[in-house]
Amino acid sequence: MTEPTGPQIGVTLYSFTNEWLSRRFDLDGLMHEVANRGLGPNIEIIGFQNFKEFPDVSDGFAEGFKQLVAQTGLNPVSLAINSDRFLRPGQQPVEDDFLVEYHKRQLRSAKKLGFSLVRYQFALPVHLLADIAPYAEELGVRMGVEVHAPMWAGHPAVLAYREMYDKLDSPVLGWIPDFGGTATRIPPSLLDAARAAGAKESLITLVQQIWPEPVPSHEKAAKLFEHARRDGHEPAHIQAAALAFFILANNDPKSWAEMVDRTIHIHGKFYGVSEDLVEEAVPYDVILPLFRDGGFTGTIVSEWEGHAYCEADAFEQVRRHQAMCRKILAG
Repeated sequence: MTEPTGPQIGVTLYSFTNEWLSRRFDLDGLMHEVANRGLGPNIEIIGFQNFKEFPDVSDGFAEGFKQLVAQTGLNPVSLAINSDRFLRPGQQPVEDDFLVEYHKRQLRSAKKLGFSLVRYQFALPVHLLADIAPYAEELGVRMGVEVHAPMWAGHPAVLAYREMYDKLDSPVLGWIPDFGGTATRIPPSLLDAARAAGAKESLITLVQQIWPEPVPSHEKAAKLFEHARRDGHEPAHIQAAALAFFILANNDPKSWAEMVDRTIHIHGKFYGVSEDLVEEAVPYDVILPLFRDGGFTGTIVSEWEGHAYCEADAFEQVRRHQAMCRKILAG
């Protein structure tokens, strides 16, 4: 088997959330559809979304999944696990020991199901990596923390993790960039969805004025709510427009260069790709060459988040996204 010479293209089943929640597909049907459309072979699966037995899976369930993988010819490269500390009613955080074991349970399931890496989250307190990383090493499963909007390479949480990564010097720890943190504008499709929900043009204008401001996203969202309420906009309309502050941010796309050496997997976040293969908010022509030229040979999974606000055909959107990525990577 030859080693990959550049970034590989795949898809996360999260892109098909609308198709999944509407019960158009079960896991078997969805994986066959992805395979038949040639959107793999590399795939990412969200444990708690797609696996009924998660976070613990039985031998029988694992064997059934491996048979499905063999039937479809897909390659399960990444399993998305949860780092949720607030698992109890009343928002009382679980103890460190419980959270460590919670991650170990999910790592064991990943290994059992045949995944070589997991996506975890910054909700895991950084000091607990010292307890979890050695266990991941024993299993031979890599762990990539998802750098999701509003984060980027220079975010304080990322810098704290970078310091711990350097201290532990573990071969299993890495980054999973999510390009939503480095958008250059609000997706027009998101603004159109807000309009369709009833948002007035004055509210759309307000969102567009506030979103580029160089302050944390939560501060921008608070400012929008304050001004929009003052101006008499309906709460539901404000909520529809405010989504822009929670799923993407406008940090420097070139900052990803600082993370290439430790990147093990990539979420190719996108919101809409046109027929002429241009993403409407994320500068892929700037970002992808950073990873290609930096020697990244892992998988970029197409992650369509437009499903959060519209009903476009996810399969077509993923097809376009993958075609765009291949075109850019080819130079």
